[in-house]
Amino acid sequence: MVTVSETIHTLYLFGITLGIALLISEIFRRLEQSEVVGQVFVGILLGPYVLGVIRPNEIFEFIAELGAIILLFIAGLETDVKELSKSSLAAGLLALFGVILSFIPAFIILYPITMNAVLSFYISAALCATSVGITVRVFSEFGKLKSREAQTVIAAAVVDDVISVFLLTLAINFATAKELGFQEVFNIVWSMIVFFLAMLGLSVIITTHVVPRLWRLKVRGAVLIFSITLAILAGYAAAQIGLSPIIGAYIAGLMLAETGLKDEILRDVSPIAFITVPVFLVNIGLKVNINALWKALFLGTILSIVAILGKILSGYPVMKVIKNDEKPSPLLLGSGMVPRGEVGFIFATIGLTIGVLNDYWYANLVYVILVTTFIAPILLRFLLKRGGE
Repeated sequence: MVTVSETIHTLYLFGITLGIALLISEIFRRLEQSEVVGQVFVGILLGPYVLGVIRPNEIFEFIAELGAIILLFIAGLETDVKELSKSSLAAGLLALFGVILSFIPAFIILYPITMNAVLSFYISAALCATSVGITVRVFSEFGKLKSREAQTVIAAAVVDDVISVFLLTLAINFATAKELGFQEVFNIVWSMIVFFLAMLGLSVIITTHVVPRLWRLKVRGAVLIFSITLAILAGYAAAQIGLSPIIGAYIAGLMLAETGLKDEILRDVSPIAFITVPVFLVNIGLKVNINALWKALFLGTILSIVAILGKILSGYPVMKVIKNDEKPSPLLLGSGMVPRGEVGFIFATIGLTIGVLNDYWYANLVYVILVTTFIAPILLRFLLKRGGE
C-alpha cells in the first residue's frame, strides 16, 4: 500500500521531472534535435546511477506506463487507415526492405554473441521501428513536406509502424514462452490472430453503433473519457493474453482513426500526452545503468551502424518499381526512415520489464535508439541542402 508520504514524494518527482524535461527539451529543440533524446538524457542524468535525484516508485511507474499507452493510442489515431490500404508499392517496399535489412544483419551479429535466439530476435525486432515525427519536422523545415520523398516516407512509416507492432507482439510472446517448438509458435501466432480478429469485430460495433451515439451525451468530456477508457481496456485485454498493453492501445487508436471524432479526440488527448509522455521517456533514462552504457559503446556502435545502413539501403530497391522520370532520391528515402525514436524506446522498456533484457542489453538498445534519433536530422539536413544526393 502506498503511504501518504510516498504520494507527496511522487508529486515532487512528477513536478521536477516535468520542469527539467521542459527545460532540456527546449534546449534540444533550439539545437535542432529531438526533444525525445533530451528527455531520455534527463532520466540518465537525474537517475539513481548518476546524480540520484529521481528514484521512481509505483505511482511514478504508473504515470510512465500511462504515458506509453497514450503515446501508442495517439499513434493509432494518427494512422490513416485508408491511405495505408492504398499506399503505393514504393512505400510498402521501403518499409519492408527497411525491416529486412535491419533485422537480418542485426540477428546475424547478435546470435553468435548471445547464443540466445529470443534475445537476438527481440533486439533485432526493436531495430526495425521508425519514428517519422523527426523526419516530418525536417522536411517541413525545408518546405519539402509535399515532396515525393516526404510523402513516400510518411506512407512507409505507417506500414512500418504496423510491422513493428506485429514484431513486438511476436517478440513478447517468444520472450515469455517457456519453449519455442512448432506447437508453441503456432499457438502464439493463433492467439494473436484471434485477438486481432476480436478487436476488428469490436471495432465494427464501436464505429457503427457506439460512436454515432456519443454526440448525444451531455456530460462534459464524454468523448475523451470514452476514448481513454477504450485505450486502457484494450490495453488490459491485450495484457490478459500475454501481449503488451500498448498494443491494445494502438489498436484502440486504429478503431477511432476513421471516425468523425478523430480530430476532437486528438485535440483533447494531446494535453494528457504532454504531461505523461515526458515521464515515460524520463523513466527510460532512469533505468539506464551508466556503467552498462559504457560497456555497451563498442557493440552499441556496431549495431547503430547496422541500424542506420539498413534503413538507408532500403531506399534503393524502391527505384525498381518507380517508372516515371521524377524518381525520388533513394538516399533521401532511406535516410528518412533512420530515426527509431519512441517506438524503439517502448521495445526497450518492455524488454527490461519482462526480463528478456538485462542492464547491458537494455543499455545497448537505448544507445542505438539515441544514436539513430540524434543522427537522422543531421543526415537529412545535409542531404536536403545538396538536393537529396
